[in-house]
Amino acid sequence: MSKEISSQVYSFILSWNLRNLVDTCLIMNPEAINIIGMIPGEFPVDAWKSYFLEIPKGGSKKDIVGRSLRAFGISMRGIKWISKRIIPFPIYTCSPYSAIENLKLIIKHWNDAFISDDMPCLALAVKTSGYYCEDREVQSVAILPIWNDEFGRIISLDWIEGPLEDCITPEWYIETTQWLNLENALKKMQKLHENPPSWENTSFSIYVVPSCLGYKLHGKKSNTSYELWEVEWKYDEHAALKEDLISILSEIRNTFFEITVGGINER
Repeated sequence: MSKEISSQVYSFILSWNLRNLVDTCLIMNPEAINIIGMIPGEFPVDAWKSYFLEIPKGGSKKDIVGRSLRAFGISMRGIKWISKRIIPFPIYTCSPYSAIENLKLIIKHWNDAFISDDMPCLALAVKTSGYYCEDREVQSVAILPIWNDEFGRIISLDWIEGPLEDCITPEWYIETTQWLNLENALKKMQKLHENPPSWENTSFSIYVVPSCLGYKLHGKKSNTSYELWEVEWKYDEHAALKEDLISILSEIRNTFFEITVGGINER
């Protein structure tokens, strides 16, 4: 991470602990789920540098600058990340499979807790990986952050290895949608993954924030090295991905439905 982003973003570390709120029903189980801070969003790509969840000016951002040209002393234009356009995410602590009701309470009382309305309360990421030709890797990631007012946007990254070893590699392209209401955002996310790409050795992954949202997923589960996306559910078959994607989209829809209709037990 650049010093610029480190100083401007990480300098604002939140110290929320919702158990300490007064005059609310948020008396949380300390082993369930809480928000303890924030972090700049990043795409979960296997690459030699970070790609931030930035809302680019004009809706898109791209680069094809590689590594080795700099190594040979050739000056290349670098792409700068704009910290004020990077989406901040909450850092959750939660015990898997037991915190969904507490998550609903947190979202319901998001404003009561004075949590920034610039920050989404949950997110879903789907990654497709494979080889497009001659063992050149491609990764495509679509991320749907959702805010507590039930709006979101889909931010996608296409990451592609270039044709020359360690030169002009990789190409990448970031694009974002406009604001979408919850239902349209969920439908668009599902539609994006209706059909698999025609790549070789294709695999698929699902990530969620917070990770406890994925308690119904059936993919091969493993911890990751990503700070934001703690757990990965991986799939070799597209049909299995589609089934679990429908499941997690339904889980998100039901989470907000219960908040809206007030069907949460706040004992």
